[in-house]
Amino acid sequence: MIIKELQLLSEALWESVKADLKFFAPIKVFVKKLSEVDYTDSESLQDIKMYSDKIEEFFMKYRRKPGSKVMYIPPSQTSKNDTTVKSIHRLTQQLLSLSEPELQKEFASIKPLPQKKSTGSGQIFIGHGRSKLWARLQIFLKDDLNLKTLTFEDESRTSESIINILGEFLDKSSLAILVMTAEDDTEDGKSRARQNVIHEAGLFQGRLGFDRVIILKQDGIEEFSNIAGLQYIPFSGDNIEQCFYELQRKFKKLGLIK
Repeated sequence: MIIKELQLLSEALWESVKADLKFFAPIKVFVKKLSEVDYTDSESLQDIKMYSDKIEEFFMKYRRKPGSKVMYIPPSQTSKNDTTVKSIHRLTQQLLSLSEPELQKEFASIKPLPQKKSTGSGQIFIGHGRSKLWARLQIFLKDDLNLKTLTFEDESRTSESIINILGEFLDKSSLAILVMTAEDDTEDGKSRARQNVIHEAGLFQGRLGFDRVIILKQDGIEEFSNIAGLQYIPFSGDNIEQCFYELQRKFKKLGLIK
């Protein structure tokens, strides 16, 4: 489903761009508008093309020139998002190549994302980086609180695309917990969470609402403007258990446990 993949990638790119609006100033408007396009209306295709072209043009300036023998290291801001941008541009070109009936079918296949909570029936998505702390959280939720969880590690998904997996999780989850640990170094020597966790926080906030996305934030990691407004529970070092009491209070308030 081209249009659904394009929509999810556009939302993920905007969440990443919001983390450094100064660097992305020349294209921030285009990225934002691309993430807000009405993906159910085929008349939006020309707008999608324009935004995609502007974003691609910006990223091309930071790519290594074909055939160049000069050593070149692109900025981390573009290198981390380049695959996403290339995919957006490729998918847009695929849409443009479709016949009118095929195009109408693509746009009709997607519905506007609900603004209220998901119908996930109590399932909790756990997002995380490379740190294994998330596993201790999952054991607590499943064994101590008898709650159902969703993670990328639940079963083999080698044949599925990340877009389809995330779409499934968005549909099934009624609450998301993102474990943000210090894993990536910034240019000024600070530490920040993995970009995939930042993306997931934005995606689930858009689907579930602010009150159903909880950040477990390790002390010392860089603040991100795009998680402003989301709840977060701090913990020090590897002591993720420090968050469990507050989590229980939150679950009781939401009616997930008694």
